[in-house]
Amino acid sequence: MWDRSYRWQRLARISAGCATVIALLVAFAIVGNTEGAARAADGLAEISREASPDAAAQVVCNVPAELKVREGVLVFREGKDGKAEIVGRVIGVTSVDASTDNVRVLLTPSQAGAMSAGGKLRGASPTLSVEDAFRLIISPDIPREELVIARDAIWPAIETSVLPDLKERVTRELTTSFEDLDEEDSTLLNETVTDLRTEMAPLEEELLNRLANRAWEVIGVSGVAEGIMRKTGEGAENTYKDVKDWVKGWWGDKEESEKTNKDFLTEERAAALRIALEEEVEKFINEKRGDIEKAFNTVLNKRRADFIAKFEGKWGPKLYENALKPSWLENEHHVLEAAEGYAADFAKRRLLTSEGGPRLLLAYALRTSLDITNEPLLVIRPENTGKVEYEWIMPPLAKDNR
Repeated sequence: MWDRSYRWQRLARISAGCATVIALLVAFAIVGNTEGAARAADGLAEISREASPDAAAQVVCNVPAELKVREGVLVFREGKDGKAEIVGRVIGVTSVDASTDNVRVLLTPSQAGAMSAGGKLRGASPTLSVEDAFRLIISPDIPREELVIARDAIWPAIETSVLPDLKERVTRELTTSFEDLDEEDSTLLNETVTDLRTEMAPLEEELLNRLANRAWEVIGVSGVAEGIMRKTGEGAENTYKDVKDWVKGWWGDKEESEKTNKDFLTEERAAALRIALEEEVEKFINEKRGDIEKAFNTVLNKRRADFIAKFEGKWGPKLYENALKPSWLENEHHVLEAAEGYAADFAKRRLLTSEGGPRLLLAYALRTSLDITNEPLLVIRPENTGKVEYEWIMPPLAKDNR
C-alpha cells in the first residue's frame, strides 16, 4: 500500500520549490528594471573593463612626480562652455624615476578612443593659495597677460576721461605755483637753473656755433646783400616821406605818412632759415643726448635731496589735493564702468558657464581652496598629434623653479 503521508509531503515539497522559483523569477524581473540594478550592472561592467582594459579605453602618459597623482584620481574634460565632464579615472601609477611617474587612465565607455589619435594630459597641483587659484582660473594665460587685457579694457576710460582734466589741473597748478613761489622755493629753482646752465655751457656754446654756421649756409652772401638793399631802400623811402610831411607841415597839414618796416629777409628766406635751424637743433639733441642727460643728472643728483623733501612735504600734497584728487573724483564713474565691463567679460571668459554654473577651473580652485579635496587636477585634451604628452595647465613662472 502507498504511504499517503509520504506522497503528500513530496507534492508539498515540489509545489513549494516551484513557487520559490517563480517568486525568484518575478523578483528578478522587478528588481532588474530598477535604477539600483542598472548601477550594479554598470559597476560590474566597470570592474570587468578595469580588470582587462583595451587600448582604446586607456591613456598612458608620463607626468611630473611633484603632481602626486594616485589611483582613483578623477580625470576631466572641459566641455562646451567650460563645463566640467568626468571622463575617466587613474587606475595605475608607477614610478619611472625620482621626478617622473607613469599613470594609466581608464576612460569611460562614452570617451573610449577619444585619445587614440594623441593629445595632451594636462595637470595642475592643488591650489592651496589665492595666488595659485587665480593663476589656475586665468590659465592658460599667465597673470601679466590677463593684466594686458584689463589694461586694454580700462585704460581708454582713464585716457579719455581722467587724463585731460588732470593735465589741465596740473598745468594750471604748476603755472600758479611758479607765479607765487615763496623765497625758499625761488632760491632752490634759481640755484638749480644756474647750476644747469654752468653744466651745459660747453654744449650751449657748441649749439650756438652750429646754428650760426647753418644760418650762414642758408642765407649766404646773396641773402645778406638782398637784406641790405631792402633795408636801404626802406630807409630812403621813409626819409622821402619825412621830408614830404615836413613840407606839408608848413602849409598846415599835420597828417603824417605811413612808414614802412620791412623785414631784413624775404618770407621765403625766413621760412627756409627757420626750417634749417629747427633741423639743426633736432640733430644736435639727437647727437648729444647722452651729454645732455648726463648734465641734467649731475645737477638733479646734486639737488635730489632738496627736491625730494620739497615734493614730499609741499609740492606733492598740493598737486594731489588740487589736481589728482578732484580729477579722479569727477571722472571715476567712467573708469568704474569700464572696470565693471572688464569684470563681466572676465566672468564670462573664465568663471561661469552660460547657465551660471562654475567652469571647470573655477570649480576645482574652489574645491581645493576650501579643503574639499587635495587631489591634483587632470584634464584630457584630444589632439591629432599621434602621441599623448603631459602639459602643465598653469605655465611656470620663474619662481616655480621648473
